[in-house]
Amino acid sequence: MRRLIVVAVSLVSLSVIAAPAVAGLLAAPPTEISVSDNFFAPATPSAQDFHSGASFHWQRDLSSTGDHNVVQDAKLFNSGEPTTGPIDFSVSASAGTYHYYCQVHGTPGGSPVNGMNGIVKVRPLQTSPLTVNEFDTFGVMWADANTNTGSLFDVRYRIGGRPWTTWLNDTAKTHATFGRNDRPAKVVPGKTYKVAVRSEKTNTAKRSGWSPPLSYKLTGP
Repeated sequence: MRRLIVVAVSLVSLSVIAAPAVAGLLAAPPTEISVSDNFFAPATPSAQDFHSGASFHWQRDLSSTGDHNVVQDAKLFNSGEPTTGPIDFSVSASAGTYHYYCQVHGTPGGSPVNGMNGIVKVRPLQTSPLTVNEFDTFGVMWADANTNTGSLFDVRYRIGGRPWTTWLNDTAKTHATFGRNDRPAKVVPGKTYKVAVRSEKTNTAKRSGWSPPLSYKLTGP
């Protein structure tokens, strides 16, 4: 009997993606964030699935008059020096959680409800299931050639309630197949597999936080 694939994640921006070419990924509109006096709005928008093109776009509110900028804590993105002039800044983000702030009115790691601090999140994308006779796999994508928030990635996975386990460390890969040749684990019905990613520059001290997890479950006899 044919198995049913159930994916517990939004696939708003996904068309069919062929591995390993992943050629069918579509762009989606970026999340718009207003730079105001003295806050970002929204400061903590909903997490989005990874997609091609701009992920987030910051623009100065016309009523804003102070010196502002947009800087991620580890400098994974930076709009430039604080300015009273226009701010029109976009980021194509790989999977991760990114705290950012205004260098004049915020602080690294500061609370988004206190000062100019914000958090944006991108989860990995589940690509088309790859089922080949005797084994089951699913594709995971966390970046592409256009992302500009890091060039290396840490990827971890979790099965059910077990602890998180490293899948890939400091990899330059932007996507991989989970379950092929039982690596990093065999995919079987009834279990939930979660994958999370963080992005980093060559200097691994400059990292994002871990992304919200992609969740995948295969059900069937």
